[in-house]
Amino acid sequence: MEQIKQDNVTEKLLEIIHKQIKFPEGATSIPMDTELQALGLDSMGAINLLLDLEDSFNIAFPGSLLTEETFKTANSLNKAVQSLLPQ
Repeated sequence: MEQIKQDNVTEKLLEIIHKQIKFPEGATSIPMDTELQALGLDSMGAINLLLDLEDSFNIAFPGSLLTEETFKTANSLNKAVQSLLPQ
């Protein structure tokens, strides 16, 4: 049951990321470990991504997670979002 919830969060997260960056040419999804900056995420996109994530998941990122490392990859963002969701 918990795995299904995590998979749904990951799917929704990737949809939100996709709004801020373009898929690599020929790709059908964003690789979880590819740096988002390399895919075109800039500082303004990161702010918009943060706001979209907070709105979509009804969470608030604490200052400790507002780091370059958190927004480095879809995987690092997924871990941060998962940690902020109610258990």
